[in-house]
Amino acid sequence: MDAIRSVRFALRVLAGNPGFAVVAVLVLGLGIGANTAIFSIVNALLFKPLRIERPEQLVGCFSKDTEKPDSYRPFSYPNFVDLRDQNTVFSSLTAHNLALVGLTKDGMTRRIIAETIAANFFSTFGVPLFRGRSFTPEEEQPGAGLRVVIVSYSFWQKQGADPDYVGMSVDVNGRSYTVVGIAPKDFTAATALISTELWFPLGVHGEIANDFMGSAGRSLDERDNHSLVLIGRLKDRMTFESADSELAVLAAQLAETYPEANRNQTFVVNPLPRMGISTEPSDDSEVETLVILLSATAAAVLLIACLNLASMTLARGTMRRKELAIRLAIGGRRAPIVRQLLLEGFCLSLLGGAMGLLLAHWGNSLLVSSMREILPVDLIVRTGPDLRVLTALLFFCVASTLLFTLAPAWKLTRPEIVTDLKENPAEDPTSRGRLGAFRNVLVIGQVSLSLALLTAAGLFLRGAVNASGADPGFALERRLLVEIDPSLVGYDEARGREIYRTLEERLSALPGIESTSLAATVPYGMVSQSQRVLPAEKARSSRADDEQASGSVNARFNVVGADYFRTLGVPLLRGRDFTRSEVSAVGAAPVAILDQGLAARLWPDGEALSERIVFVGRDGSKESEEMEVVGIAPSLKDDLFDANPEHVYVPFGQRYQANMHFYLTSSVADEEALASQLDAVQREVRAVDPRLPILTLKTMPMFLEESMALWLVRAGARIFMLFGGVALLLSIIGVYGVRAYSVAQRTRELGIRMALGASRGQALWLVLKEGLRLTAVGCFVGFLLAVALARALSSLLYEVEALDPLIFLLAPTVLIAASAFACLVPAQRASRIDPLVALKYE
Repeated sequence: MDAIRSVRFALRVLAGNPGFAVVAVLVLGLGIGANTAIFSIVNALLFKPLRIERPEQLVGCFSKDTEKPDSYRPFSYPNFVDLRDQNTVFSSLTAHNLALVGLTKDGMTRRIIAETIAANFFSTFGVPLFRGRSFTPEEEQPGAGLRVVIVSYSFWQKQGADPDYVGMSVDVNGRSYTVVGIAPKDFTAATALISTELWFPLGVHGEIANDFMGSAGRSLDERDNHSLVLIGRLKDRMTFESADSELAVLAAQLAETYPEANRNQTFVVNPLPRMGISTEPSDDSEVETLVILLSATAAAVLLIACLNLASMTLARGTMRRKELAIRLAIGGRRAPIVRQLLLEGFCLSLLGGAMGLLLAHWGNSLLVSSMREILPVDLIVRTGPDLRVLTALLFFCVASTLLFTLAPAWKLTRPEIVTDLKENPAEDPTSRGRLGAFRNVLVIGQVSLSLALLTAAGLFLRGAVNASGADPGFALERRLLVEIDPSLVGYDEARGREIYRTLEERLSALPGIESTSLAATVPYGMVSQSQRVLPAEKARSSRADDEQASGSVNARFNVVGADYFRTLGVPLLRGRDFTRSEVSAVGAAPVAILDQGLAARLWPDGEALSERIVFVGRDGSKESEEMEVVGIAPSLKDDLFDANPEHVYVPFGQRYQANMHFYLTSSVADEEALASQLDAVQREVRAVDPRLPILTLKTMPMFLEESMALWLVRAGARIFMLFGGVALLLSIIGVYGVRAYSVAQRTRELGIRMALGASRGQALWLVLKEGLRLTAVGCFVGFLLAVALARALSSLLYEVEALDPLIFLLAPTVLIAASAFACLVPAQRASRIDPLVALKYE
């Protein structure tokens, strides 16, 4: 009953001062909301249990090179089967791999992420299907060709959630597959947030495999076709050390039985990351670093909010000093009074927490929606409140209460009864004019933290501006881009080559098109390729071992058509472009073009033109014929986060890829004319083959604008701008609150000054000067914090110096201007005080 009475009294006190209560709830809502939003994302990424049985038992199994400890590779199907059948480590071992497939519906084809999996995939995760059945061992056998598919729960819902959907068919890569099962709701396997939409048995791997998987055209039962990722469930009480020891024995046996395919290989286990699928051991350390950064920023916002409220609470509490002194004088104890003040603060925190929960949900929904627009995957996002989020919310409320209530409550209930009973409640003789006064320290803290966050926001904003104007090394204007993939409707290489040859002829003949060419990858695209390049002379003079591999250079790899560099408007530095025969004919003499960076790396003291190169694997094995270098190209930049990548280009005739892009250079620059040309391009593609999926049809500036890399840079800028803006707003409120209270507190003093001859301007300057002094001290401390924060963020900034002079000048200017405005209103109020009224003021 005492607790209920205390709560009722606290609510009555807050209701008696609704202005303070509303402002406090808004301030706390912003601070707690920022932290709740970040924790909701962290919870979904790292903590929220996946919809699988006993996830702590699931591990990745990796094939490791014993002579190069940092080198790993996927598994072949025969090795997987031997390991699954002979191991004593796993209670279940399964295999899978990702694929980009074309889903056709109502005559339209879209590209989605799918997986090919072993028959025991779902049972290894301990997950029963929502409906239907899993794959059978017969459907898993390489080359079985039994066309069945399991669809995700969200995919089933998108198709209308037909209760009889099992038994129906879906068209993928030009073939029909029968639906035999529906995965459970929110199933994302071992990863968080992202789910594939379709699962196929390994028996149709040959029909599903494409350039994305890197194993197109090869049979799955070849022991040197390393294309599978393994996931195992450890047996009870099996440790990682014991598992590695037992797997090493099995790896040695396989190396002895199949020396060519398993030389220098051993098997190890490692915990599975939640943020991706990898063929080598990895963790979520990069995500964890980002989480720490965002959490620290959100905590700074909450701290600013609490400092703000602490000064407001102290100002409000000062008006109650006489009341509190009377309570102490008649026998009241200090502890119950402090508890009552804490309870009032906790009520405010709970209301602010409720508001913060709504803001967090709204903010996360916006973030997820923007991600869905650019990602070709099914996002299974569960950022809604659960027990962990609600516990964190309660923690933020309790922490906020202690931060903004405890110190003011302790100060206001200090045992100086006689002084408090004598003093005018509107006066605070302990703090007037002193820089180190408690309220002034709170303001300085707000300003310093706000400046640090504003500086970080400015740095990220400038990085986003730089990224928007990124220069790939060629002009983006007047260039169109169209992406197609004949394999997504089931066309083989011969049909694909015919389609690309016909399309190039027809697109080149379009009115207003000056030049046309092909390319496998595009600057700032989501997919890139690489090859290790080695001078052929070194490859011939050294054996295929570590020495050969270590002499190679890892370079960006691109398959291009004729006139590629002319179409981009980038003339070759030396040599020639690929000829039409090299691009269209199969079996022409192997050739390559290097950019100047790669040429200088491979031949630092000589000329690369007319030399010969080969591609080698990580183990040093030669993966291509010798190619003559026929041209040296300028260095292009095709990744926002890779400053100086080296490139090697080969002709389309030499290395066929199904997924290709057409670059078209237009003679017009008008947006309407370009849009008309895009329509004409679409008509030509449909005329060649109406089944062809058009995956991209944009101008190059549009493509860059919607790229994932640019989205990441902009998302970081938006988040820090939001935090910086909230911090600035809270600081303005804090400075205004303290100055307004100071004017009210010093009404009689200001009246006396004006009665003795002080002008209105002098009274205004007196108040304004004290506020600006606090801001200046806060900016000095904030500058030191900003320097430390900028250095910590330097690796995340895009082409921005950590100590960028413009940002370090602009951020304090904005903060000082905002603080001056916050001080100006109470200063003007002070200048308008009537001396006669002020002398009577109590």
